[in-house]
Amino acid sequence: MPGEKAPITVRVASEDDLKQLKQIHTVINKAYRSEGGWTTEAHLVKEERITLQELEATLLDTVNPVLLAYDSETNLPLGTLQIETYEHYPDFGVFTGNGHTNTYVDTVPKEKQAVLGLFSVHPEQQSRGIGRKLVEAALQHIESAMDRTHAMVYVIVQRPELISWYTRLGFIDHGEKMQFPDASRLKDPSIHFCVLRRPLREN
Repeated sequence: MPGEKAPITVRVASEDDLKQLKQIHTVINKAYRSEGGWTTEAHLVKEERITLQELEATLLDTVNPVLLAYDSETNLPLGTLQIETYEHYPDFGVFTGNGHTNTYVDTVPKEKQAVLGLFSVHPEQQSRGIGRKLVEAALQHIESAMDRTHAMVYVIVQRPELISWYTRLGFIDHGEKMQFPDASRLKDPSIHFCVLRRPLREN
């Protein structure tokens, strides 16, 4: 049909994707550091989300794979999502501001959990369901390819609309809050993370 957009393809990044390293870098930093980005942190966090050098290493990381969303017609990158193994994920420390204490007790082995990160969608392509496709593909990959039972995501508390979006996708807020890892990059010192969890299967 006239004006109909091409389907979105989601796949695991490979060395071949380094050919479009700059384009992928642009997508990520537009999503996080421009005012129009759905996942924008421009009003909250300083500096670019990731450097070219960091992104190159990230795309080649086979332990913590990156999923890329492409326009199937133009083959242009439109979104990213990294799956990070929880046992290798840094401990940011519990947020204790305003008297907060974490009461949730995590009984799932870290080796059975994965964290969703580096989630970006090109600001000009946000109406195509790319974000949902990336998350659904990531959850399937975590369960089938990585044999893990639980997914997690860290969302800045000051982005309640993102927390609500993840909740609609089945993620649960147990009241966990974690510190932001590098306070020097914050425009607001009160910024911290809300931890959302989603079970993929019973065991």
